[in-house]
Amino acid sequence: MYDICIGESRNYQIPALDFRGTPLGIDVIKVVENNLSPIIDTGVAHKNPGVGQVGAGVVNAPMEPFIKAYEALAETL
Repeated sequence: MYDICIGESRNYQIPALDFRGTPLGIDVIKVVENNLSPIIDTGVAHKNPGVGQVGAGVVNAPMEPFIKAYEALAETL
């Protein structure tokens, strides 16, 4: 994620990475030029309050929306 983000958060740091800030601000240009899609951490909450989480997973975002956004951005420049 560091390769496709604009910066790092000062407020949320990762102890296992020597307190490096979490990646912040996905950059569509970096996503397309590096051919790296963002990783999405998913979670599903139960429909009843207080029950908690009932599902979770990790997926890579599809590239198509980033490519289209990149192309639209290029048209404005």
